[in-house]
Amino acid sequence: MQSIFKKKILITGLSLFISVCAMSQMAMDTVRPFTGTKGFRKWSVGLNVGGVTPANAFGGKNDFSNPKFNIGAGLNLRYQFSHIFALQADGFYGQLKANQDDKLGNGQPATGRAVLSHSTNLLGGSLSGVVNFGNINWISKQTMVVPYVQIGAGMSSYKVKVVRFGTTNEVDYNPNSIHELYGLAGGGLRIGKGGLATFDLGYRMHWVDGDNLDGYNSPAASQDKFSYAYVGVEFSLGKKTRPQLQFNNPVYIQNQMLINEINAVKAMIDEKDTDGDGVADKWDREPNTPPNCPVDAHGVSKDTDGDGVIDCKDKQLITPTECQPVDADGVGKCPDPACCSAMAHMMDSASMPKQSTCNIGDLPSISFKGSSKVLTANAKAMLASVAAKLKNNPTCNISVTSYPAASKPSQNLCNQRLEVIKRYLVEKENISADRIATNCEVGGGDENTVDIKGATM
Repeated sequence: MQSIFKKKILITGLSLFISVCAMSQMAMDTVRPFTGTKGFRKWSVGLNVGGVTPANAFGGKNDFSNPKFNIGAGLNLRYQFSHIFALQADGFYGQLKANQDDKLGNGQPATGRAVLSHSTNLLGGSLSGVVNFGNINWISKQTMVVPYVQIGAGMSSYKVKVVRFGTTNEVDYNPNSIHELYGLAGGGLRIGKGGLATFDLGYRMHWVDGDNLDGYNSPAASQDKFSYAYVGVEFSLGKKTRPQLQFNNPVYIQNQMLINEINAVKAMIDEKDTDGDGVADKWDREPNTPPNCPVDAHGVSKDTDGDGVIDCKDKQLITPTECQPVDADGVGKCPDPACCSAMAHMMDSASMPKQSTCNIGDLPSISFKGSSKVLTANAKAMLASVAAKLKNNPTCNISVTSYPAASKPSQNLCNQRLEVIKRYLVEKENISADRIATNCEVGGGDENTVDIKGATM
């Protein structure tokens, strides 16, 4: 008989598990942390089936030496208040059976007891608190298995039939139904993905506030007890698009929000800047700024003196208003004051010494490969020799010239390479920036070669 019962339980459990797997569907975690539980599914209803016996796994004495297992069934309704706590109502029905067929612990038969066997039809209802563990997970984004413990109390209603010592007939222990309170404690595992259905595997122990459940009044006046091991399936109520609160992992949601913010910032930083002026195309009001031209925050070429000639082409950067309009080079039309003309004549007549001629000698060329703008160890050694010559020839400057193609990307690469060389000489070799002139000369030579030449101050 027990073998048939076990097979029924196994088949029922496998059927429930297959049903859960078929119906489970991951809901999107769209609820932001610290915004309450409004966006979650919190109600669920469940059905379960399993084995019931008039004994508990832990503690206490039994009035019968051979407690039997029988099929029991139940249903539950749960409301999830938070990620870890819920309130659950359970209904339960089962038939408890036991007899004195087995020997006692001392090896003696138990047939001398007043009741030889009992059969109890039990109906119960309870309310309990449920505490979840493991749904807040720091290791993985989705928790598949949520352990829980359950503690509560309920009311039972049952009728008992017994076979008394010395008889073979089953009689009513009490012709009326008996109603008694009971306490319960248990735990289990809920398995799923937080979708529509969840697989439930659990065990509950019950302590009845009386000694009538098995129809045997023990001389020690002990409380009767029973336990229920079950498999079940729960169905989450509410919109499918909302995640289940008990399976939700707020740690993952917070992490995903941070990743999204980081990616958004990266996207802004990495936005394309076609003309290389430092202002992304999305915000650039002048998308084709000439190379090496300083721009404002909107990517528009600066015109400091407002004469209509941008600074990078203006040979007279600050032209007085009274000297405007200017020519194509940004130079105004103001005549020289009489005092300045006289002074220039006096300087010429005094034969002031002319500017010294730079005799710095031949300087090396720097080569790059492909689209690289990184200085190799050999290039750094060459720049160190250039710096040494500049330090030994204080009257000399240098011009650094690269030869890009006519395309915008090639000109951008030219500017970047010249900036790398100039920065290295200034920051690593302590050469004054005003002694270094840079120039991109389209089509003037090899695109990957940068020439360095001396010039008089």
